[in-house]
Amino acid sequence: ARAPSFRVRSRQITEFEKERVVECVRIVPDFPKPGIAFKDLSLVLGDPLAYQLCIDVFVKRYAGKGITAVVGIECNGFVFAAPISLALDVPFVPFRKPGKLPCKSIGVDFQTGAGIGAPAFGADRLEMHEDALRKGAKVLIVDDMLGTGATLKGACELVEKVGGQVVECACCVAMSGLGGRELLAEQNIKLFTVLEDFMEDPTNLEPTKESQLRPPLDPSARGE
Repeated sequence: ARAPSFRVRSRQITEFEKERVVECVRIVPDFPKPGIAFKDLSLVLGDPLAYQLCIDVFVKRYAGKGITAVVGIECNGFVFAAPISLALDVPFVPFRKPGKLPCKSIGVDFQTGAGIGAPAFGADRLEMHEDALRKGAKVLIVDDMLGTGATLKGACELVEKVGGQVVECACCVAMSGLGGRELLAEQNIKLFTVLEDFMEDPTNLEPTKESQLRPPLDPSARGE
């Protein structure tokens, strides 16, 4: 199979800056299961410029859009949601796993699975402090990556349960082959990802010229 190629989905940063982000995404084949190309973001977080550029893409997309709160999903979503909320000057609201919040909380239960065609294999839950979101809040939900979509779907249900409105869900990357985009589309949930995968369903992507697509950088080129 051809190695996945991807691009940064933004017209707000330069081509050089886009390349810097792409070069910091490490592809791990056959993880977490055979046939899946996992996009490891640890090198992005380890490169202050690449990390800042990802935040910039989010902020430039959502500035002036009426967002009144940014939700981050435990725990990797916090890494991106918190700086986005600071830049937008709106509250950051953590959605946490059960039992992590000290005050009275409200939550939703949801089913987890292994992707397209796979049966649900367990239950999970997200919780928030009951006074963390105001009724009518316009909410951006942020996670580091999209997998099966079950967690983001659950997060949307929790926002709506307390009377909030989900403006969009945002992630750095989406894992191909796990059905996350399809699940969210079925629920009419809007999704934005900083990185678009060349091998995803092209109906989910904006038109892309072949010249705009770059393969992942060979680790040896960074001296690893």
